[in-house]
Amino acid sequence: MWKRVLNVINFLFGSLFNIALAVALIAAAYFVTTRAFEYGQTILVANYDEDREFFEVIIEIPEEATPLEIAGILREHELIRNEWIFYLQSILNGSGSHFRAGRHLLNSDMTESVIMYELQRLQEIPSDEPRVTIVEGLTNRQIADVAATLGYFTAAEFLYEAENGEFAYVFLRDVPERANRLEGFLFPDTYYLPQNPSPRDLIVRMLNRFDDVFTPQKWLDIEELNQRLGTDFGVEEIIIIASIIEREAPVREERPIVAGLIYNRLAAGMNLEMISTVVYATNTRRDLLAPSDFQINSPYNTFNRLGLPIAPISNPGAVSIDAALNPANIDYLFMVARGDEARSNYFTANRDAYLAARELYAD
Repeated sequence: MWKRVLNVINFLFGSLFNIALAVALIAAAYFVTTRAFEYGQTILVANYDEDREFFEVIIEIPEEATPLEIAGILREHELIRNEWIFYLQSILNGSGSHFRAGRHLLNSDMTESVIMYELQRLQEIPSDEPRVTIVEGLTNRQIADVAATLGYFTAAEFLYEAENGEFAYVFLRDVPERANRLEGFLFPDTYYLPQNPSPRDLIVRMLNRFDDVFTPQKWLDIEELNQRLGTDFGVEEIIIIASIIEREAPVREERPIVAGLIYNRLAAGMNLEMISTVVYATNTRRDLLAPSDFQINSPYNTFNRLGLPIAPISNPGAVSIDAALNPANIDYLFMVARGDEARSNYFTANRDAYLAARELYAD
């Protein structure tokens, strides 16, 4: 009997020892990780900040944004170097679950620890400066109409500056001089403007934002895509494709699929037959298109013209650009709008199935 009691005691103490050891190891790992992170951060920040100027920026954290999404926003504004390191640290120290939605005034001198602290508190930031929100998928003309509602300039003045202003950006280097030359490159976002802003104030901010989003990695992604598909696309062709994706796929999860379908039709020598290009060519609404509109003689009409439209047909957001660079590996050649509330699409590689779906989903 005593032997059995001693065995039970040994088992209990052994289990408690193992638990205590595990807790101690976890605590030690956390201590080492955080200290290594803080030490590495001081080196990285010192090197990173050595030659760059001080700047302030107001960022807006959307409701229900995840800590990783917030880290991505910080990285896009050049406030941190690596979103994954920031994300992991915010999870380890528990701050990530307390980041608050809203506007936060941050600056380039803040360490990542300070940024985490600032993101956990509400700031009273003056909001009397002009602000405009440009949603994904608008054309330049539609953006001009939205910007004109600020009351500082007209839509015509905005379009004149977009057509005639000088803008020295690498991504515009190979874009030919033509009407709507900035179409596709006015990046959709919320913009805070100076008092009494001019059209150029907004246009430059939108082009700067595109430059931030179209990172060096995306230029490498174009090269990898060309190698994989045997194409010779540049940044403008990618934005043309992204602009079509933006208009054809309201459901985000479908955008890589639409991208894959576009590349498949191009490779097969088929007309793209994207209704959004006819909408752009005719400057009308999709539900008001007539059968004759699909025969219109326009470099944007992909029903009677092979290849891509001559230029983008909208200003796409980051999700559509990423889809254009990372198409789904599918064999689909046809798609039909289902006409449901979500505005989803039906996809198939079979022409007969496509024709049947057109009948099924016809208005």
